[in-house]
Amino acid sequence: MKLIYRTFIAACMVGGCMLSSCSSFESEPPEWNTDDDVNNPADSTATGVKGQFYAVYNSLPGLHTRLNNSYLDCATDDGLATRDPGGSNSLENYRNGTLSPGNIASLDGSAWTTLYTGIRRANTFLLHIEGYPASTQLPQAQIVKMKAEVRVLRAYFYFELLKRWGGVPLIGDRVIDYDQTWNIPRSKIEDVVNYIMNEIGPDSPNSCYNDLYDAMASAPSDNTGLYARMNKGVVLALISRIRLYLASPLYNNSNNKVKWQEAADAAKRVIDLKIYQLNPNFLELFGKKESFPNPEIIMVKEASSSSSLETSNSPRGYVNGTCMGLTSPSQNLVDAFLTIDGKTIDDPTSGYDPQNPYANRDPRLQYTVFCNGSRWMQRAVETFDGGKDRSLRTPFNTRTGYYLRKFLASNEERSTITGVSHHYYIIRYAEILLNYAEALNEVDTEANAAAIEDCLIQLRKRAGINAGGDGRYGLPATYTQEEMRRIIRNERRIEMAFEEQRFWDIRRWKIADSDDAVMQKPVRGVQITREGDGTFVYNYVDVAQSTFSEKMYWYPIARGEIQGNPNLTQNPGWNY
Repeated sequence: MKLIYRTFIAACMVGGCMLSSCSSFESEPPEWNTDDDVNNPADSTATGVKGQFYAVYNSLPGLHTRLNNSYLDCATDDGLATRDPGGSNSLENYRNGTLSPGNIASLDGSAWTTLYTGIRRANTFLLHIEGYPASTQLPQAQIVKMKAEVRVLRAYFYFELLKRWGGVPLIGDRVIDYDQTWNIPRSKIEDVVNYIMNEIGPDSPNSCYNDLYDAMASAPSDNTGLYARMNKGVVLALISRIRLYLASPLYNNSNNKVKWQEAADAAKRVIDLKIYQLNPNFLELFGKKESFPNPEIIMVKEASSSSSLETSNSPRGYVNGTCMGLTSPSQNLVDAFLTIDGKTIDDPTSGYDPQNPYANRDPRLQYTVFCNGSRWMQRAVETFDGGKDRSLRTPFNTRTGYYLRKFLASNEERSTITGVSHHYYIIRYAEILLNYAEALNEVDTEANAAAIEDCLIQLRKRAGINAGGDGRYGLPATYTQEEMRRIIRNERRIEMAFEEQRFWDIRRWKIADSDDAVMQKPVRGVQITREGDGTFVYNYVDVAQSTFSEKMYWYPIARGEIQGNPNLTQNPGWNY
């Protein structure tokens, strides 16, 4: 097989893999390099195989503004893309019933190509590293670690495919050439899961688990050279997520308690490492340069320092009106945030005032959302009608009365925008606590009450919610399983907002068109009027309608993929 490396080499360069040069690379332009050049054993620096290794890491997904300059959460009840233009790449297709095999590829359906590219890169690396001569530049011990890391990445790519489409084609270790058949049928969900667990599970005899670096927290004293690398802690955390999904209603329609116990056990295994912990300050977790690295982050994709996210998401009126405010969080999400006493706003004892709606609220609200009156760049945010950030003369304003604050650097008192390294936190310890609480509640609410409450109290205490006289941080003294289920789901919603959790939670819980029917209700916003005396009147309005049908719990496979592979079957309900 004689492959020409074009986009592959470019991807390696982006991934920072061009560690040093060698004659085989410099004798011709990079786009002319062949498979033999890249994997030349005579190259003692091993630049080629190292390049392939880092290219696999580069295939990890991004998060920030990756879909139509916004977030996947803007395809849920938590927000809207501010300048969604419509058409095939519009996030509105997820809520208005126009999603189809024809337009999915221009939305998050592009993950099919991206993730299979990552799988091919992994297989290419594993093929070429086998038997590669060790050297001082690439010792045998490092080769073993690299192989194990790539297998973890490949397993992660398969899970990302699974949660979108269910069963998908399993390639195994093959590197399929262009003159070979690509017509591979879909495997069942359980086959994909078994493949993943055989690859990475700590109890599987063929797993790569024992060859990985030990679990490590991302604390400043750690070996920074290993930060963001796959390790045993990442594997256990990924398994926790996978087990939680498999126990959820979309995958577990018979509500098999054994699956929920497996999910609880997987989360507890991460907790019992006693390596990870919540970062003490929620805002600093995302918005300060000093916050990286930190002990809460388990799996991450690194990014370089930039202020582009600040420019893209700061409210419209800043920097002479050049900030773009591309993400509009919803009133639905804002209403989900608790009061400072840990109560919901519909609790008559909460003290919530819809005409003073941001007073005495869960501090995570101001850390996540720019509300009218929020402090930013030495002034108050103005999202009232005619305000600097919602001028009626400017077409590109927030659609809901809110802008996204989360992930941005701490620019409250700066006169110019300063950025940070906007790393994509794929898994953080807060999720593990939420996974554990959810699974325990589904197994046995009463028997597991103390452990469930401990997880929630850790999160609420870190958030800055008041403990109260009973030290329960707003948690009720008694509750049913359903009541605790709602508490846990709401805690997950506000803690993980805009981290690509809500979109998948809605689906795995099957609450889009049943129970709460959250994707059949309108996305709401606020219309704020400033009175002559400077006070404000808040009027809550519907902004966008939503619709959802049963087939939308799974993505359609893009029409081009179906046409190119006659052995692929479409997901139920979708036309070809």
